[in-house]
Amino acid sequence: VYFLVALLFVAVAAIMAAPVEEEYELLEQAGIEERADRQRRVTCDLLSIKGVAEHSACAANCLSMGKAGGRCENGVCLCRKTNFKDLWDKRFG
Repeated sequence: VYFLVALLFVAVAAIMAAPVEEEYELLEQAGIEERADRQRRVTCDLLSIKGVAEHSACAANCLSMGKAGGRCENGVCLCRKTNFKDLWDKRFG
């Protein structure tokens, strides 16, 4: 049962990770703390399993922060600008 829930969560995260270029934040290099930079790299570098789960892990991380998903780009997790509620309302409400 837990496996099916985990599989469903990964599937939702993978779907939410679909790239939409205009929804991604530009990184502000001056305002990034070292720890936040490491967290972005951990999500995309260490959690990637030969390129299979990297975008899903990033999308799940962005969903946990209230964003509408995300993707990895050059080892850095980029979250969408829109939040999950706005995306949900746009698609279903």
